[in-house]
Amino acid sequence: MSNETQMLADELRHVVSAFVRHVRVATATVRTSQHETLELLNTHKELSIADLARLRGVKHQSMRLVINELEQQGLIERQKSPQDARAQLIVLSESACLLLASARRQRTEWIAAQIANKLDEAGRADLQKGLAALHKLL
Repeated sequence: MSNETQMLADELRHVVSAFVRHVRVATATVRTSQHETLELLNTHKELSIADLARLRGVKHQSMRLVINELEQQGLIERQKSPQDARAQLIVLSESACLLLASARRQRTEWIAAQIANKLDEAGRADLQKGLAALHKLL
């Protein structure tokens, strides 16, 4: 791999990370351990505490504390596993789904405003090309 490719990869990583952090701060939707857990549940629909701990790279006990906090806030619910009656699965509550949707909408609206205010037609075309390239990397 060429040095130019390595430099491009490093700049892409840096810019994407900085952009995501900037959007989250500007919209007051900063990620916390609780929010990351909710996002995982949103993606996977239902997970055990062990699975959540593994996916987040934390200890089971730490995840249990996060789950207890989210349950106290009414953001998650515990359900019995259909495969094992002793096991519990964690799922999002309706209020958590609304909270996540609202945060996404805030971020999208802020980004749209930045695009409208800061990019001319040529800049928007460049952004479209950049997005197409990013999609190829996925």
